[in-house]
Amino acid sequence: MKLMNSSLLTRDSLKWRSVVEILWYLLILCDCYNLDVEHPLVFHGPNGSLFGYSVLLHQHAEDSWLIVGAPVADSSFYPHTKNPGAIYNCSVWSSQCEQLPVGGVRHCGRHCLAENDNQWLGVSLSRQPSKGHVLACGHRWKNVYYSSRDNQNKLPHGVCFRLSPDLKHASHIIPCYKDHQRKFGEGYGSCQAGISNLFTEDLMVMGAPGTSYWTGSVLVYNTTSNISAAYVDDDSEVLYGSYLGYAVSAGHFLDPQSTEIVGGAPQHEQTGKVRAYIFRIEGNTLKILAKTKGKELGSYYGASVCAVDLNADGLSDLLVGAPMFSSVREEGRVHVYINQGEAKLKEADFELVGSDSYAARFGETIMNLGDIDDDGYPDVAIGAAQEDDLHGAIYIYNGRKSGIAQSFSQRITGSLLGDNFRMFGQSVSGGVDVDSNNYPAYVSSGNRKTRPVVKVDAVMLLPESLNRSIAQCTENGLPAVCVKVKVCFRVGGKQIPGNIELKYNITADVHHKDGFPSRFYFSGNGTSNVTAGRVKAKHEQLTCATHQAFMKKDIRDIFSPIHFEVKYKLGEHRVLQRDSGGLPSLKPILQQKDEYGNVVKNNTIFARHCSWENCSTNLQVSANLVLPQNMPYFALGNGKSIMLNTTLVNIGDDAFLPKLYLRFPSNLHFIKVLEVIKFWSVLSSISDSQLLALCISDVLHFDLAFDLCYTSISLLKLKLFFVLQTTLGHCFQRNNSVQIIDDCDIPEASFIQELVFFFSPKSKRIMFCGPEDKTCRMVECHFGDLEVGKEVTITMEVELNPRVLQMSPVSIC
Repeated sequence: MKLMNSSLLTRDSLKWRSVVEILWYLLILCDCYNLDVEHPLVFHGPNGSLFGYSVLLHQHAEDSWLIVGAPVADSSFYPHTKNPGAIYNCSVWSSQCEQLPVGGVRHCGRHCLAENDNQWLGVSLSRQPSKGHVLACGHRWKNVYYSSRDNQNKLPHGVCFRLSPDLKHASHIIPCYKDHQRKFGEGYGSCQAGISNLFTEDLMVMGAPGTSYWTGSVLVYNTTSNISAAYVDDDSEVLYGSYLGYAVSAGHFLDPQSTEIVGGAPQHEQTGKVRAYIFRIEGNTLKILAKTKGKELGSYYGASVCAVDLNADGLSDLLVGAPMFSSVREEGRVHVYINQGEAKLKEADFELVGSDSYAARFGETIMNLGDIDDDGYPDVAIGAAQEDDLHGAIYIYNGRKSGIAQSFSQRITGSLLGDNFRMFGQSVSGGVDVDSNNYPAYVSSGNRKTRPVVKVDAVMLLPESLNRSIAQCTENGLPAVCVKVKVCFRVGGKQIPGNIELKYNITADVHHKDGFPSRFYFSGNGTSNVTAGRVKAKHEQLTCATHQAFMKKDIRDIFSPIHFEVKYKLGEHRVLQRDSGGLPSLKPILQQKDEYGNVVKNNTIFARHCSWENCSTNLQVSANLVLPQNMPYFALGNGKSIMLNTTLVNIGDDAFLPKLYLRFPSNLHFIKVLEVIKFWSVLSSISDSQLLALCISDVLHFDLAFDLCYTSISLLKLKLFFVLQTTLGHCFQRNNSVQIIDDCDIPEASFIQELVFFFSPKSKRIMFCGPEDKTCRMVECHFGDLEVGKEVTITMEVELNPRVLQMSPVSIC
């Protein structure tokens, strides 16, 4: 039974089925990694027994077992004991389970009387890594010696059983029993040892959260020296009601040869403050070496702890679960701490969140699985036992050189086991190769094997540079410029059967400039820059294939590198239906890699033939305005189109994506470029003008056509400008300008004026002006003393709106 009321587990509240089963089915958004999802092993136990509350993979000699705890089961060996709990031994070959003869305590001390009823045997299980001894505990075992005087003084010391590697012999240990201990709550009277446990090479570690009125403690028994050690809170650093020992772990925090103990304290003075502690062993006491602190009150930070060397540097790192962390309600979190040396832990700038599901309690269980994907870094499983309406889920996270991957590589849900199946992920076990495939298996309330992992070393070979003027390949019988792309694979891994088929895609010119097409294509319709291939590779042998990527003829970017990318995956692989042990053979899976995953990248460049080491262009542009009928001036109404004849010459090295910018008046409308130029655009309007950008490739001479808008001209305020020159004296205008709309409208002259005007010689004709006539100009000249017979020449130039096609000065970059 967990000590927090909100996760109190009873027969009625959980209604666990009597079956333990792992089905590695995935959600649609999940990629399957190397835990087998297709061949579940099913184990059955008694109804209502909490069969599967704890699980443990075990191996001895040639036999492999799944050990299952059922904390409220009846005992076949102690029939008069009420629900003491039981330990089951299940064969992974036959899926048959049998109860082990363990759980009864008769003689426990001079002032001890055992009560085995409701002791919750099987609440925790652990295994000694090398020798294979098993530790099974029942934290609610009681000493009732002093309860005859006061029934409240039933002392729940807790009991643990040490089983031999062949599971045939067992001996009990009651670490909290003291002859003088009589009162419930005081000292070790109600320590509840064994609610969590861990078995290292020579240490049995047991959590005792009920010690000293639930301040808690961690107990350690050295199986080699037979010395016991415990944390004693003399300095009151761990406060009352902290539940220290709710979870335990052990690792190498100071150096690779030392062993330090970890204990979680998810309550800390029953205020919701949370802690996790690292202890070093000094004789028969544990001393606090380091501690970490949770971020949210009531998150139950420390409910699970796991010491694991995530980055394979020889020092243990630390994962701490906070299953009741809430942004909405109890989504759960796992905090990551990387060991910087000498037990100095640095918290990662992220937390593991699983699917961040409502009421999931992600982080309730954390287990070191060992290196299940054969990449050299340990991997972990994290349980979210209440996710998906109590069906539960387990998440696999992979160790990395930097510590741990922020995203899970696999999600396994218990919902497909049926509506009655609950709390999948409540317990997790791993690290034992049960099927002799050299990979550690994994179990969570059931058994699951690990698929062989294919490790691939891939390389892509490209020429250092490409001469675009030399055709090295042939396409459709014609010479073509190409890049020869060679991809090579070498596969390896443990227990990899037969040839491994790899499928791959090659993409050419991955990073071509935005707005421009790929500069290369593979044989076919001449447009696709992607091609596919497959190879069959033998174990540890290099296998290669070559592809030709053809250069398009109209490329303009010759300075940007040409990037190629290869993505590969496993093809189909056939295996035997059964392995040598009778279990289903598992198909191999490709090893997941950090960052870019199963992608290989390389690039090459165009060879550039420049006069100097640094290429230098020399672009020169000239333009000539061609008016209608090749006239030197443009007369309104005498045509609508204007042509700009443009020449662009480069007398230097190759130019990359040259652009010609042209600014023209706003009452001119750009029509088109008469030559074939693929890329042009009107970029913007600036004041009384527009800006046109032309991207030039091989065309060096071209014409641009414009249309003159008369409508805009007719609405202009027309102005008459006069320039007067005289050979003697000076002249000036009386009225400098007049405003006219539409055509010039001269007032009607009288009949006599018209007759005089008509019969006058052309050189003598006079256009008469009426009084205050706004259509006339009054010019006055002063010649001074003019001699008789001396000629004076007066020249008048009249100009109509000389700014019709002019623009304001604008700077263009």
